[in-house]
Amino acid sequence: MSNLARQPLQIVEIDVDQCALTYGVGACTASGGSGSECFNMFKHCQDTVNFDKGTLTLKFSKNQATGIKGAVIFPALQSVSTNATRIALGKSDETLGSLGKRARVTVKFKDFRWSDRITDPYVDNRSYDPMTQGTFFGKLRARFPYYYGRSLRVRNGYVGDDIASMHTRHYIITEWTGPDSSGNVSITAQDPLKLADSDLSQCPAPSSGRLLEGISVGFTGDVDFSAAGAGADYAASGKIAIGSEIMTFTRSGDTLTIVDRAQDGTSAASHSAGDTVQECYTVTRAAVYDVVEDLLQNYAGVDAAYLPTAEWKTEIDTWLSSLRLTRTISKPTALVTLLGQIADFGIVFWWDEIGQKIRIKANRPAGHDESFTALTDASNILEKSAKVENLDGQRLSRVWVWHGYISASSSMTDGDNYKRLPLQVDASAEGENEYDQTRELQIFLPWLGPNGDDAIASTVGFRMLDRYRDTPRRVTFYVDVKDRDDTEVAALVAVQSDTLQDAFGASAPVEMQVTEVTETVPGHILQIVSESYQFSGRYGFITENARGIYDDATDTQKVKGTYIVDEATLLFPDGTGPYLIF
Repeated sequence: MSNLARQPLQIVEIDVDQCALTYGVGACTASGGSGSECFNMFKHCQDTVNFDKGTLTLKFSKNQATGIKGAVIFPALQSVSTNATRIALGKSDETLGSLGKRARVTVKFKDFRWSDRITDPYVDNRSYDPMTQGTFFGKLRARFPYYYGRSLRVRNGYVGDDIASMHTRHYIITEWTGPDSSGNVSITAQDPLKLADSDLSQCPAPSSGRLLEGISVGFTGDVDFSAAGAGADYAASGKIAIGSEIMTFTRSGDTLTIVDRAQDGTSAASHSAGDTVQECYTVTRAAVYDVVEDLLQNYAGVDAAYLPTAEWKTEIDTWLSSLRLTRTISKPTALVTLLGQIADFGIVFWWDEIGQKIRIKANRPAGHDESFTALTDASNILEKSAKVENLDGQRLSRVWVWHGYISASSSMTDGDNYKRLPLQVDASAEGENEYDQTRELQIFLPWLGPNGDDAIASTVGFRMLDRYRDTPRRVTFYVDVKDRDDTEVAALVAVQSDTLQDAFGASAPVEMQVTEVTETVPGHILQIVSESYQFSGRYGFITENARGIYDDATDTQKVKGTYIVDEATLLFPDGTGPYLIF
């Protein structure tokens, strides 16, 4: 039976924290009388020390899901509205932040009367009739106010499918509205990168310690906190900031020993009793994947299961192998800002809603083992659905890269706080025979520390200019759900459509990267947004010494490169041009 002949089915699942214990039994020491039991949820727990958190999964759909065997599914779902992830490369798109647009889903329900079976393990002991007292969502909201960050899933399939096999997108709950007087309930969920937003997560965490007594400009030695026990929030050694001055310290109990003053480009100053002692976040020549893991897991509270660090390591070691991060952060800074500054090295971050992972990809050409999946009008693109936009605002002719900051406590987006500025310029693109216009991008790289790194900074500028030297294009089109696996976010595709023509009017495939996927008709139709994935020249890797000469190499070896071209002709015997080292 074809998909078109089947009835689409959409199920929304919400995970609710539920204690695995039984009231007053075993490890649970609660002892109220019959009818006074908790609901096995933390809000009304009478033995919080022994609360044993498990998960109760509540399932909702429209009426057609009632026949699924072995599942209790509430027919309260009204609608599911999705704003899909859109990836962005650094600050190439002014309409998006460095981390792009995060996935967001809004689910609407209609409240209803309910017997409290499943949601209240002790319903038989209650003195009231739950069918006449309160409503499903009204009681659930009162019992479970700690919904923020809990899992919500949207499953799409067909009537008759096994629930576990359905195509599933994963989110975390961020908002809950209702029920209102008409019984309307709205729950919003987003991808876990939401946890990095400025109103949620900062690094370093704000410190609470304050100076008991003031210190002079030249002072080093022991100082005490004004409140007993404040020292427990600080490491045994590291760096602190008082005002705009950064110092090194050691600590024992509530006593700090200030070792060195005026660190990281800051100036010594006097400080008064009551001034806040802020512990700094510091890294020295750390790997990108280690820093990102630390920020997301330890400062944003992202589940480690969402962080595929082995995959990150492979990508970074292949394409940014010499990049190491060095920085002192002297005051609490939004994680979204810090991650965005790492993204400015040419790293894309996004939430894989299906794989339940935060993915990263470097700004780089396709690898020797990667290919572009063909998507054509004839086989994939739904009739007359392709739309082409020229992204003139993203074209670049020169890239400024600020690095080597002067003071760790000053602005990291002010050129006056940097010592180095390599500039990448494409003079031909700015010439009167081409675009006859200057298009600039400024990139700030505080994660290269006070000394900076000219090689890394120049590479970042070159790669951005190489990709956006010519006006990129965005192609939006629709495909059948059968093409889902080939059109995931960040997938490389070769789009061939009558809307994309060469100088002779022929339809020629254009290499692109999928930047956004929206399931416009659940189980049937996907809207795909793709953007140019253009790099000039062919790129190769330094290869093994045992490899033979170019003429004897296989096509696979030539793709992987690299070979040295004839210095006089700059051509290989087959007429192709030289490799570029990426």
